[in-house]
Amino acid sequence: MLISAVGSSLNRKNQVNFAATSNSKRKSSNNATNIVYDEKQTEKDIKKALQVLGNKKLELILHNASAPSYNSKDVGVGSLYSESSKDLLIPFLTKHGFSGIQVDPEGMRPQFDPSPYVSNSFVYNPLIIDLEDLTKPENGAILDKNVYNSIVRLNPANGNENGDYVHARDSFDLALGDAWENFKSKSSDINSISDPIEKDAIKALSDDFDNYYEEEIDMLEPYAIYSILSDKFGNDYYKNWPSEYQDLYNPKNDALINSIKAEHQDDIDKFVFIDMLAKRAREKGIHDYGAAGIKTEGDNPVAFSNQEVWAHKDAFLKDYKMGCPPDADNPKGQAWGFAVLNPSKLFNNDGSFGVSGQLLYDKCLKLAKDNQGGIRIDHIVGLIDPYVYKNSPVEPTAGRLFSSEYNNDLRGFAIPRNRHDSAERFGAILKKIVIPACEDAGLTKDDIICENLGAMPDHAREAFERLGLGGMVVTQYHNGMSATDKDTIMLGSHDTLPFVTYVKELYGPYGKDEFNHKLWPAVENSLPRNATHEQKQAKFDKYRFDTNRHKPEDNKNAFKQMKFTELFTSPAQRVQIFWTDLLGMEKRYNTPGTSQGNWTLRLSSDFEKQFDPSMLIQAISDALKAQDEKTVKANQALINSLDASAKAAKEQHESKLNLMG
Repeated sequence: MLISAVGSSLNRKNQVNFAATSNSKRKSSNNATNIVYDEKQTEKDIKKALQVLGNKKLELILHNASAPSYNSKDVGVGSLYSESSKDLLIPFLTKHGFSGIQVDPEGMRPQFDPSPYVSNSFVYNPLIIDLEDLTKPENGAILDKNVYNSIVRLNPANGNENGDYVHARDSFDLALGDAWENFKSKSSDINSISDPIEKDAIKALSDDFDNYYEEEIDMLEPYAIYSILSDKFGNDYYKNWPSEYQDLYNPKNDALINSIKAEHQDDIDKFVFIDMLAKRAREKGIHDYGAAGIKTEGDNPVAFSNQEVWAHKDAFLKDYKMGCPPDADNPKGQAWGFAVLNPSKLFNNDGSFGVSGQLLYDKCLKLAKDNQGGIRIDHIVGLIDPYVYKNSPVEPTAGRLFSSEYNNDLRGFAIPRNRHDSAERFGAILKKIVIPACEDAGLTKDDIICENLGAMPDHAREAFERLGLGGMVVTQYHNGMSATDKDTIMLGSHDTLPFVTYVKELYGPYGKDEFNHKLWPAVENSLPRNATHEQKQAKFDKYRFDTNRHKPEDNKNAFKQMKFTELFTSPAQRVQIFWTDLLGMEKRYNTPGTSQGNWTLRLSSDFEKQFDPSMLIQAISDALKAQDEKTVKANQALINSLDASAKAAKEQHESKLNLMG
């Protein structure tokens, strides 16, 4: 019955995957090449070079939905914790020197929105569960293999570069509901299970569920009820529900809550069970990555989900929403509509957390515990001095919540900026809530990444810098040498143009001045520290945009190589590369301010065959060459080895492309 339900609701024509159909041809063709590229030696060299460069951390930015799957296991979206993703990613990351993955916010998303930045941080995203794992005896075989196979078979995005969130969402709802029913049936009659592995797994799963339920039900129950009411009213936005349900927890209506629980206890149990499965999937995946020396960095979204706001309304201001102020690129500002924490409820008079402070602390603590590689604080200015509005970001009453002392509507929230301790007071949320939460989870200030892109008032920047926190330097906008050792440097983020597209546009027919303007610091940052002005000028003249004698591809490739090198010559200790930039892709992952086509771009199962590692290897070698004379001399053999590897990798990649046609 379930299989037919999957078929009827998800029956869309599959797409042909060229990578899969051409695989045998590539394999036989690749055997013809004699190019030698020693991956093992290169792996050792990269790790040693990163140590010489100051123990730099090299990390990949990769969201769960973009993780790769074998075509035979593709359910519509990726998960970093699926067996196929780990199988494809772990060897790739280790041999290219990566020690971390910056993940997306891994909370439950709204029903119709694939964006991870509006998710519920207290409930795991069910889509990170590896459905295939649930079919195995060692996991209790709680999902029928035929159901799993039908989900893969009917995935319309199988083999495509974009996933299918709708297919995945609907499929997971059906599959996890089936898993819950099977678990209940098996756990109620364990002795009827003949397979000893499956029997032991059900026993362990049952014990785990009992413990998990006891530990987490107080926190999860409101969100389970939210899910139940979303189904009841056919809408997952609480403001579209009848009024008595909109304010179920504000004030708390115990009678109505108990009535819902009595009628839907099984649905609540299922909700908790699925959350447990997602957490188990994460923990198993984290263990596998950790065994290979790879840690995850979590992402703390500035937004609170509708679920969180509904369950904790008293923690938020009633009339205000968070967004971005107008600027040259966005004259109407950005109306995000995010809820704003009530500043009067951050702390009690005795200094303890108020309801707002406790909610933020709990959110940060959970994310930090889950991600021992660190935590990214999304839109840090939203915690320091958020831009708020009632109806529109351009209305006269809109402004910075804590620094609009001349705005009659906001002056009651203002922190005087002429006091000697104003920077410290602006940073109180970070100092007293965010940092302690991270430290209580075992992290340090060095493990906190502050997303400080976009409009950032001076007092807000000063607030987090005084606390010893590092920001982000995106080299599309800033000179890498402006970074400090606490900063994180990157070519671009999930919100920016793909690096390849950025370079193309920079070098466009009207971009002469802009390209040359960006080229000079790139030249400086790629040369040895003691390079003369004449040497810099010569390299600049070789690759500058000149309509009379320029070689576009040579110039663009040289510029890209220099910008990769800048990542490693910069003082920043943490280097992050967004996955599309690493692979040289032109497709954009997310375009802020739009809703179509975002968040679905994925790594293909054969992404490594398309990857040219030479630019990364050469960048690390060139960064070594740019060090002081003593360091260069001591590491000349390492430099030579990296140069040889970069050349061999380039030749092998070009040969592969030629053979592929």
